Amino acid sequence: MSSHTKVTSKHTKLNYYGFIIILMALSFIGCSTTAGIEGSLSATTGQDGQTVYRKNVIIHNDSLARNIQLVDMKSDFVGNLLRAHVFLLNKDNDTLNLQFKFSWFDEGGRELDPDTDAWTPVILYGNESKSLQGVAPNPNAKEFKIKIRELHND
Repeated sequence: MSSHTKVTSKHTKLNYYGFIIILMALSFIGCSTTAGIEGSLSATTGQDGQTVYRKNVIIHNDSLARNIQLVDMKSDFVGNLLRAHVFLLNKDNDTLNLQFKFSWFDEGGRELDPDTDAWTPVILYGNESKSLQGVAPNPNAKEFKIKIRELHND
């Protein structure tokens, strides 16, 4: 084995272990920063012509769910664009640094313009309630989902 081969092999092992360490770090960061709470609201017209709302809350982070509550979710229209209203309550005495992001779906359940909205920071002081709003990017939106997660300043 030539000295060039040994050097290349040594660098390959270092690159391999470095790559594995970076992957592990990214997966850890990804898990700790994206897990949160999701709330969704959809509206359909019932057989009697009345609007029927379906609300759904999914908890991915029990610790965060103990501290905040999705009190209510509503929607209305601004012109022909769906507008979401989400009411949050901080059940704890401590200040929470959070981020939220809306996703919008058409009547077939397809996400509209995925990954175009950025995470928005929000500070929720102890025992404070706050209303979060978002407006759909186009008139095809019939449902919305909000994702809420803790903001870590590590």
